[in-house]
Amino acid sequence: MTVDSRERVYRLLSFEEADRVALIDFPWPETIDRWRVEGLPRTASIHRFFGFDIYLVGIDVSPKFDPIVLEEADEWVVYRDSYGVVTKSWRGRSGTPMPVEPAIRTLEDFKEYIEPMLDPELPFRATSSRYPFREDLEKAIKRLQQEFFVVASIFGPFEYVRHIVGEGVNSVLRLVYRDPAMLDYIFERVGGFLAEVADTFEELGADGVWVWDDLAYRNGPFISPQHYRRFVKPQHERILHPFKRRNKPAILHTDGNVKLLIPDFIEAGFTALQPLEVKAGMDVRELKELYGDKLAFIGNIDARVLSKDKESIRREVESKVPFAAKGGGYIAGSDHSVPPDVPLSNYLYFVQLVKEVGRYH
Repeated sequence: MTVDSRERVYRLLSFEEADRVALIDFPWPETIDRWRVEGLPRTASIHRFFGFDIYLVGIDVSPKFDPIVLEEADEWVVYRDSYGVVTKSWRGRSGTPMPVEPAIRTLEDFKEYIEPMLDPELPFRATSSRYPFREDLEKAIKRLQQEFFVVASIFGPFEYVRHIVGEGVNSVLRLVYRDPAMLDYIFERVGGFLAEVADTFEELGADGVWVWDDLAYRNGPFISPQHYRRFVKPQHERILHPFKRRNKPAILHTDGNVKLLIPDFIEAGFTALQPLEVKAGMDVRELKELYGDKLAFIGNIDARVLSKDKESIRREVESKVPFAAKGGGYIAGSDHSVPPDVPLSNYLYFVQLVKEVGRYH
């Protein structure tokens, strides 16, 4: 029996089988540009064209500082972003921006510049009782739910803190040992604000929550399990609470090898993990054996394979999807963003194959 996307995803994330495996992915802008040249209709909705089942709705959770362009060149631009961080980014192509100068250097900086802007009752924030367009957000979610499983997309506390203190993960690691009290304070305030955002989206009817919080690299977590439990886990629990009390799914996006942290993710309340990066040693078959009764999985199809021949794509899909799909708890997708070396024909083949191989009988 065929069900709609919303019902399909709900069943799968509740560890039940549906009509087939669901699908979600995140192509790069350059990938979309390539696909437009190769036949993707110019005005086509990516979600509708490929049949993605999950739609992410989010709001700007930054301190909302006015961006300032500081320096420009042919290939890059340096600017102070809405978080107050001086950042260097490629011009005209995707890539992770490089932090040049942090928004804050001391706890006093945070209290003076950032903390006042995290007040959930500021009238320009959707969390505020004075926000004039809250009804529009609620209507948008309800309209999207006619076609998709709609999740609240929320920037995670580790990503938030590591961005404002600058210079990426190293700045956070230095503070772990040099000034943990500063980190305690910042994580508590940032986590409290993000929890208010989550509560707002749950009240507006979102079907679940999707937290973006990269916590690892290829060889393992950026921080130890002990430090995750001290600084990050309590904030994850606060963000998930509005959804967990209604038994709604909670999805964590984190790149890298996070095997050491998975038991803590489950304790924090996450019910699904995405994207399971293959080159970092993540394998849905192994994880399903270990945690398949507690944690659902999204992704793990090697994005590098999607640029190869169709037989390679078939081997990758057939080696993982049927096993991961058993008993529900799996949604297909790449193990990272879909890069621009993937032809449209290959990706269409992948989508078709997932819907065939991932069908329940």
